[in-house]
Amino acid sequence: MQILDTIADDLLLIQNPARYTGGEFHYGDKDLSKVNFHAAICFPDLYEIGMSNNAVRILYDLLNTMEDVYCDRVFSVASDFEQLLRGKQIPLYTLDLHMPLSQLDMLGISIGYELCATNILQVLELGGIPLHACDRTDEHPIVICGGPAVTNPLPFSPFMDFVYIGEAEGGLEDLTQLLIDAKKQHKTRAEKIALLKELSYLWYPGKKLASRFIDTTFASSGSHTYGHYVVPNFKVAQDNGVVEIMRGCPNSCRFCHAGQYYKPYRQKLYSTMVEQVEQHVSDFGYREVTLSSLSSGDHPYIKELIETLNKEYSNRHVSFSLPSLKVNTFSLGILEQLSEVRKSGLTFAIETPKAAWQRAMNKEVPLEQVIEIAREAKSRGWKLAKFYFMVGLPFVDREVENQAIVDYVGAIYDATRLSMNINIGTFIPKPHTPFQWCSQITPQQSYEQLSSLKKAINERIRGCKVSYHEPNISYLEGLISRGDERYADVIEKAYQKGCRLDAWDEHMRADLWMQAIAEADYDPNSCIFEPYGLEEDLPWDSVSMRVSKKFFKDEYEMAKSLLLTERCLESCDHLCGVCSKVAEVVDTTHKDPILEQVRDKSLVIEPKIEVQAKTVQAVITYRRFGQSLYISHIHAMRNFEMAFQRSKVGVQFTQGFNPKPKLEFVNPLSVGIAGEQEVMLAELIDGPDLTEQAVKEKLQAALNAGYELDQVLFLRLEKKHSLAKYLKGSLYTIDTREDEQSRLLLESFCMQDMKDIVVHKEGDTLFSVRLEGEKNLVKLLFGNETDKFELASRLRITRKALYAGSWGVSYPEFFTAMMQKQGSDQ
Repeated sequence: MQILDTIADDLLLIQNPARYTGGEFHYGDKDLSKVNFHAAICFPDLYEIGMSNNAVRILYDLLNTMEDVYCDRVFSVASDFEQLLRGKQIPLYTLDLHMPLSQLDMLGISIGYELCATNILQVLELGGIPLHACDRTDEHPIVICGGPAVTNPLPFSPFMDFVYIGEAEGGLEDLTQLLIDAKKQHKTRAEKIALLKELSYLWYPGKKLASRFIDTTFASSGSHTYGHYVVPNFKVAQDNGVVEIMRGCPNSCRFCHAGQYYKPYRQKLYSTMVEQVEQHVSDFGYREVTLSSLSSGDHPYIKELIETLNKEYSNRHVSFSLPSLKVNTFSLGILEQLSEVRKSGLTFAIETPKAAWQRAMNKEVPLEQVIEIAREAKSRGWKLAKFYFMVGLPFVDREVENQAIVDYVGAIYDATRLSMNINIGTFIPKPHTPFQWCSQITPQQSYEQLSSLKKAINERIRGCKVSYHEPNISYLEGLISRGDERYADVIEKAYQKGCRLDAWDEHMRADLWMQAIAEADYDPNSCIFEPYGLEEDLPWDSVSMRVSKKFFKDEYEMAKSLLLTERCLESCDHLCGVCSKVAEVVDTTHKDPILEQVRDKSLVIEPKIEVQAKTVQAVITYRRFGQSLYISHIHAMRNFEMAFQRSKVGVQFTQGFNPKPKLEFVNPLSVGIAGEQEVMLAELIDGPDLTEQAVKEKLQAALNAGYELDQVLFLRLEKKHSLAKYLKGSLYTIDTREDEQSRLLLESFCMQDMKDIVVHKEGDTLFSVRLEGEKNLVKLLFGNETDKFELASRLRITRKALYAGSWGVSYPEFFTAMMQKQGSDQ
């Protein structure tokens, strides 16, 4: 289906249309002639959130590594695009092949948070897949969801054929191979379902116990680079490379679901991590890489790792960032290394202020240590610190909790005078944690406490920014995470009433959710406002994280007694049940041969000295068409910057705190306007192997869809030049198509003698327009009040050429003449 051709004009009226066009840069090739199984991975939120999700990247790569499989991507859509699809009766499609979802063999849905629930129903319905698994036929894909937010699968059960429990690496390939073989054997949907029911890590209604699949290869030696990767077309929520340095966490914070979901913790060696970093920089084009884990400070070589990477990559203008660090693993040595990269802000996840309450959470955050780190950070140039707290935690005295938080942050401010952003959330007792038996405070209680706390902090610290997580959102998260199969009806009713994108404040319709909850034929609130007894059966008991219920009960009692549990070790006496001959802790302490040498200074990584390189300016002309028309200029600049880095063509950088590649774009085009001879100027690192043809070929291979390079011209001139300085004007064509009003307007211009603009009629609906200098076509012809996107959706506007020096002379011709003149003068 040529879906994009059908909606090309309508896309210009949609907010951020590049969400729906595909055409991104793809690393890794697929031989489509060998593909006989089509899958798609869905993250049920908008593109900019889904393309920031590391699980999506991993799943996409895992499946595309299988020769028989083409794995595509699909995300939730905003309301304007949903209306467009419904109005045009076009099914929701995948981004690479533009395949309707109903034509897939398998749809995998990665659920990272509970408030994706209604988005899942949107994806299914728009994709032409029945909402209820029982209504699907042989013509529909197998739908499988997974991720940390569905370890209680009951509220999602009617909508899914299966729920995958655990990590994907290994299990997902086995599952997919079963379906590939079944398709080759022409098995029915019922026969495929029967085969999948044999897999221990797939949950379905009625299954007695599904056990979490654990990736045993995460920290293994050998290459862990991607074979297939997609770089987004525009700046997404987390627009940086991500390298997992550790999976799991040794600390067992009792409120933390992820700490149980990713057990046992496993740490990578430097040789593995640096290979992945290099791929993100050289092959994907990122200049910022996040070293990701649940608790990066617990990696035994975190200081040496950052130190070594900084020295290796600083001359390539690459920086590294860490997620929030636990205070008791945050050393001043780490701070010293972080101070060498861009300073955004320090983040301290405190949770609760008093030492006794912290012991109940199994997370100590000593006030004195926070103050010490904050003081040192300020001396190194940090100006902002972020703090996170939770209210409603078990074994915390709510009568004195607010004042304790105010005193805690007040003491930090008095000692440091740092600017502070404070965010406060409401505790949700998640399944499969030691606090799964506890109750959640009501939205009303939460509102009262949070608003009072915000006021008290603002009175104590003038100018402090205080925000809190919307209590109704926490309430809904709790209902979905702890509900049983009856709650599926509430989710479906909320969807039918119009609930979408509930994790976004601007889209959340709490009133519609409350209506759906009120219409339920039971009391959904009982699952969160009433505690469970320790010996009581829990709704999610049919899922095992491979952590024993006895361990959770013991941890609950330890919390009640305000006692700490020591961190996990390779050999510990916790006996939680996860470690076995197959899955075990992988701790690299004293075992990394490279970073151990860095630690004892026997291996010193010296920063590479940046020699002042000889440079040459290159004028590059190119076409802009197709999917690139939906990308704004600021994102097009980003795409070219990343393409140069991927191409391995060296570009000179600006000086200063945040160096940027030296690229100049002359008179950028608006979204929706095509260009036949666009021009840019790049300052390249010169060398004997640098040729115009090589630059053209390498850069073309590194660009995303919709850009076709025409010519690369090196300017061998005595001084540097700018494109804007020589811009004479530009030539456009406008096809008014069926827009009679625009045709008449342009015909009226043909009869006028104007200073900056010349209009000629070239055909029944075709006009040529010559503009002087950098004049704005839309404003000059159609007026300041014209909506340029609406106009571009009605007309076909193409810039045919940009002229330099005089009319009819292209930029390459202009600079070629300049170089010839320089040669004759010499």
